[in-house]
This record gives sequence, structure tokens and C-alpha cells, in this order.
Amino acid sequence: MNIAAVTRKIFAVRGIHYFFTRFGGSTLRRLSFDEKYRSGEWKFEGDNPELARLVEQHSNNGHILILGCGSAPIASALNPESFRSVLGIDLSPEAIASAKKRAGEKIRFEVGDMTRFQCCKNYDVILFSDSLNYVNWFARRWLLKKLCRHLTPHGRIIVVTAEPERYAGILRMIRRHFTVELDRKLACSSRHVLTFC
Repeated sequence: MNIAAVTRKIFAVRGIHYFFTRFGGSTLRRLSFDEKYRSGEWKFEGDNPELARLVEQHSNNGHILILGCGSAPIASALNPESFRSVLGIDLSPEAIASAKKRAGEKIRFEVGDMTRFQCCKNYDVILFSDSLNYVNWFARRWLLKKLCRHLTPHGRIIVVTAEPERYAGILRMIRRHFTVELDRKLACSSRHVLTFC
């Protein structure tokens, strides 16, 4: 096995992956995410239909931003008549290569760091689907406050987490500092969803 292959395997080890993706710089984070997609460990197909309906409900035939989009399974679940555009951002080129299979006339994807993304327009929905937990804990509130300034008047941020007990601190922070409209489990799922502005 060559050095590159060994290095890639190290990036996928659970504890190392956690450390690099939470506390590493952009390069370490990217390499660690890339290996999860490259190895097939993160192969996500389809998304919860209830989440897709929720995004459609808030999109108002407008613009949707997905931060930490991964392979973007939700893009295939959305009714194309419910939005004007979808932009997915992810740090991992491997994830974006997979997401681009879902791209279309109104759906596009770009490699980028969601914590440094500069909004050039206002969005009707900004979605974090199992991705906000990858933002450093001390930057989460700041990032969400910044993004609230880039919502349309009726726009909403939607945060979903597959592990609500593990990330209970994220849910508490959102409840404490934002105006939460929806706060519950998604049907037929362990995932928890909050919509807020």
C-alpha cells in the first residue's frame, strides 16, 4: 500500500476524522471529508420526503442555499416547480462531484467552505442538513446570525440533525438566540428539524 493510500485511510478513522473536521484547517477538513465519500462510507441516496416538502413550503418559488450539501440527495427530492434556484456548497470535491450528478438548469454545486461563503443574494431557504455540527462550536451562532441577514423577508434557515441527543447543544443555542417556528422530529426518522430566522 502506498503512502497516499495509507494517509487517506488515516483521514477516515473515526476519532481522527472527528478531530480533523472540527478543529483542522480547511485542507485537513477537506481531505477527511473526501475520504468518507471516496471510500463509499458516506453514500447517501434519497432524502426524507417530509424534509423536501418543508423546504418546498418555505422556498416560495425562490432561491435555496444548501450549506455542507454533501452529495445533495435532497436536490433529487425537490419539485423543480417549487424553486427558482438551488446552490449547494461543500468543502469536499468528492462530495461535489457526486452532487453534480443531480445538477440541472436550476441546480448547481460549488466547492467551498460553508463558514466562509459570501452570499451574493438573499435566500428563501438556507439549509443545513446534518452539517451545522461540522462548524466549530464557537462560530455557529455567529454564522447563523450572519446568514439571517441574507434571508428574504419570509426566508427561513432550516437545520436538521440526525443525532439530536449528541448535538443537543446546537439545538439549545438555536432555541435561545433565534425565533424558532418549527422544532420537532421528522416523521419516520430520528432526525430533528428546526426552522427559524
